[in-house]
Amino acid sequence: MKMPQFFQDLIKTNKVKVDPSKDRTWLDERRKKMDAGWAEDYYTAKAEKERQSWLNDSLWSGNQPLQFTFENWVPAMQENDEQARNIGNQAWVMADRVIKGEQFNILMNGEPGTGKTSLALAIAWKAWQEAEMNFLFISTMELVSMFSQRFDDQEVAWRLDDLQKRAKNAPILILDDFGTEGGMKNEHGYYKPVRKDMQEWLYQVANARYDQITNSHKGVTIVTTNNASGELMQMYNPKLISRVITKRRPNVLNFDGLDDMRG
Repeated sequence: MKMPQFFQDLIKTNKVKVDPSKDRTWLDERRKKMDAGWAEDYYTAKAEKERQSWLNDSLWSGNQPLQFTFENWVPAMQENDEQARNIGNQAWVMADRVIKGEQFNILMNGEPGTGKTSLALAIAWKAWQEAEMNFLFISTMELVSMFSQRFDDQEVAWRLDDLQKRAKNAPILILDDFGTEGGMKNEHGYYKPVRKDMQEWLYQVANARYDQITNSHKGVTIVTTNNASGELMQMYNPKLISRVITKRRPNVLNFDGLDDMRG
């Protein structure tokens, strides 16, 4: 009986002398191990490809993808290093809750440049590394720019449609710099409402990520903002704000008091 080509290749590769009539068990075990290794490599590559597609579909500020982990959070860079350490620890606890399967909204607010985006990404990257949870990042400033172009550029309109589908179903959704798209306060100290088509787009996303029967969230939504909730209410419909801005204290990180690290 002719030895199967698989066995011939295996023997040649491993440089061993094997009698298939006596050592079939060894060969079968070896093949199982190779098949298991191939399967592991296949699923690892598949997961990496899927992760990359989420990163590519994200809407990054300046079209520059960002990566930040908890190891990159250095409290000593802040004058108030104790507060920075506490905020980092709270974010770590939130990340563990996400990894364990809890679905909830997170609010990170405070002055610009204090690390809100960084810790939002740290939570998302930790969830991907430990639980293979993909995330979608949306810069709302880039989003409003796309809405300004949608009627002049069909590809932008298509991209908005695809982005919305992704946002509705993302395991983790990051809405970064939420409220910045509202611009500056007017002479009376108020913010103007964000354009209606963008509000409707975001409301559809928020509504899809909320189960109205059980009054619970679907997935995790992380919002970073420089604005107070009252200011966001001037820019957006209250129904949208109630779906994306959490009021639960354990889900809120306040960065006021930290230094602007961009300067």
